[in-house]
Amino acid sequence: MSDVVSDGGSDGVPGGGPDGLSDPRAVPPVVRSHRELAARGLPLPPRPTPAAALPITSSGATYEMAQRLAWLDDDQFAVGRWDGSMSVFRFTESAVAGPRINVAVNSPAFQGVQMLAPLPGRAIASSNDDRSIALWHSPRGDWSDLCPAGTFPYDPALGVATSGQGVRAGSPGTLVVGHSSGHVSLWDYDPARRRLRFARSVDVRNPHPVNPWGLHDVQATEVLSDAGGTAYVVTGSEDGYVCVLQVPSGRIMSQTVFNPAAQRGINSLSVRGDALLVANCSVGPQDHNLWYFTVSQQTWRPVLRARANLLVDPQRPQAFNFSTTWGAYADGPCWFASTEEGALWMGTATSDALNVIGYQ
Repeated sequence: MSDVVSDGGSDGVPGGGPDGLSDPRAVPPVVRSHRELAARGLPLPPRPTPAAALPITSSGATYEMAQRLAWLDDDQFAVGRWDGSMSVFRFTESAVAGPRINVAVNSPAFQGVQMLAPLPGRAIASSNDDRSIALWHSPRGDWSDLCPAGTFPYDPALGVATSGQGVRAGSPGTLVVGHSSGHVSLWDYDPARRRLRFARSVDVRNPHPVNPWGLHDVQATEVLSDAGGTAYVVTGSEDGYVCVLQVPSGRIMSQTVFNPAAQRGINSLSVRGDALLVANCSVGPQDHNLWYFTVSQQTWRPVLRARANLLVDPQRPQAFNFSTTWGAYADGPCWFASTEEGALWMGTATSDALNVIGYQ
């Protein structure tokens, strides 16, 4: 693994905070950002009053300490938590009950689950520690009997797995994993033997991170195309890079800073066809925390179409957008986003605009 390079100095090693004394990952990202703004003399105002309801109904539940969520099929999804536990829920359309838990397990290393990736053969890959990935499978295929299939090591210079996706391209398939070091690892996945084999890693770091801590964590990995033996995935990183990779070759097709004026990195991505949503934390009234791009399959380079700042109180110095996703409701396609003000936002998109329906 000679292409793995440990971060050093201002490149964001543990212990590499702005003052060189503390690990910037030792506190949650929102708190880390608050502290940096407070050091500039920008205190946060109180939370505003919630707005009117959106055209949706709640049929779910609240999951404490949730860090990652991944749909496994049309009916079931997995939730990974900061305490190292992972639960599989079956969604139920009930007026009196939310999703019901099918099974709960703990990561072998008992560390927070920062990556979940469903794989063929009724399997799930998850982060384990800073040097291995855990693989789980369901022998009966209904997820209620989820059990460990093994842990698979890698060079600890890559850092903990922070995002991931499985694709059909490869021999016979490939697991694509983003890491805290700013690298992406590619793994051959054999669903028949339930085995992962490290193939290669790719350095996708931005040499000039947009965040003030020098962090490069690959926080999001999504699939743009997966057909004909070749897949294309897009990653979003703390350092501001939107990177498109060819799989299984690992060839970098494009690298783009989502916002050249950004002061914070990327938290989440969502893909629908050639449409890409990017969620980040906006800083100041002129910034934006939701970005809308299209990605051409000729150039594989994102083209900006629109942007929005999902902010309830316009006086807040920052607006953290934790997660965004494409969806659908009674009137057609839409998008959702969740922000640090406790707001769930909803809207639609045209070819060159983001239309905000509202928040609650």
